[in-house]
Amino acid sequence: MPDYREIYNHVVSTDTRYNLAENSPGFRAVVQATSQLEMLSGRSLDIGCGVGFVLNYLAGPNFDLNVFGVDISDVAIREAQTRMQHIPGSPKQVSVLDTQKLPFEDHFFSLITCFDVLEHLDELDIDTTVSEILRVLRPGGVFLGSVSCRKSGVDDLHGDNLHRTVRSPDWWINKFEPDNAQYDGHRKQLTLWKHIPLMTQSTPAKKNTANASTETQLPSPSSAELYQKIYDENPWYGDADQGRCPGVRLLPQYQDWLLEPVMDLGCGRGQTVTAIRQLGLQASGIDQINSNPEMQVGDITKPIENLDRFGSVVCVDCIEHLYDDQVAGLFENFKKVKRQAFSIHNGESTGTGQELHVNRKNFDDWHVLISEHFEIIKTIPVTSEQMLYLTQSIGIDTSPG
Repeated sequence: MPDYREIYNHVVSTDTRYNLAENSPGFRAVVQATSQLEMLSGRSLDIGCGVGFVLNYLAGPNFDLNVFGVDISDVAIREAQTRMQHIPGSPKQVSVLDTQKLPFEDHFFSLITCFDVLEHLDELDIDTTVSEILRVLRPGGVFLGSVSCRKSGVDDLHGDNLHRTVRSPDWWINKFEPDNAQYDGHRKQLTLWKHIPLMTQSTPAKKNTANASTETQLPSPSSAELYQKIYDENPWYGDADQGRCPGVRLLPQYQDWLLEPVMDLGCGRGQTVTAIRQLGLQASGIDQINSNPEMQVGDITKPIENLDRFGSVVCVDCIEHLYDDQVAGLFENFKKVKRQAFSIHNGESTGTGQELHVNRKNFDDWHVLISEHFEIIKTIPVTSEQMLYLTQSIGIDTSPG
């Protein structure tokens, strides 16, 4: 196991950015999550607390928490202890972590935070830390954390990258099984929420078990369950009659590019498919939700059988709802047909109470990524937050017929 204390004592002592609150992803995250966290009371633990910015905020007047913090770096802990001495209220316990085992009893905390720490560990140490988090978090408690899904711009004193475990968002989601996850495509940072169900057994249940309280079942932003719920509860969502179906609204701008038959990937209620058929073109649709009996139900990020018999695909305002690994799967389906017409919306998702746009890259980054897989024939700016792309597969004859 690497000498984490040696590494991070050196980082804290030599990198002045480490001592600035604006460079703390945890501080930013807890400020943004104030309304969700202020209902909690009891003890909180910040794992990898550094010099104490998260502790300082959680010990403030917005919360009713007795805060604890641990870090492998004794240099960071000394600075955190100094910072916390000036905070009134209950004692603040900030200590050096000597092993991967957390020195606390089972079910000890109501809230555990851990921001941009896990990717700094070797994978075996990640497994231990995740197990320890779940052990000391009480039933009904909340975990809020983040991980970086990219290489660090800094190497340690031995020349190794500080991010020892760089994995995709899906890898981390499978590892942690959160109730909710949001990916910032610009920062390449994944935020994870996990709410432990109220139950009497000592080991937290898996999601969707019979013991889990229904209020804790918060699907991830890319799950079929979440979108089925949104479509069921919001009749206006994706409804062309109310102008809320972007596929229908954008159709005049891409209809001449289509070769039939056409497949709409992420077809929603199927109204874009209907509009394409009204042009006299053969068209079908696939979506993970079941809202139109004429459409197929399936995962558009997994291989789709017989897709190569279609001439083109349409995919309107879906990509920004997918993590990078899922986008890669969607692009593999795109490549099976001659032509593609798809749009990306990189603004806020509003109206449903959920932030659904988990992959909000800027359009320059999208352009680079798309160019790696397709020949871009035309880009059509729709608004400052929405871009329409007409592309064709590389190495496939795209002429009609």
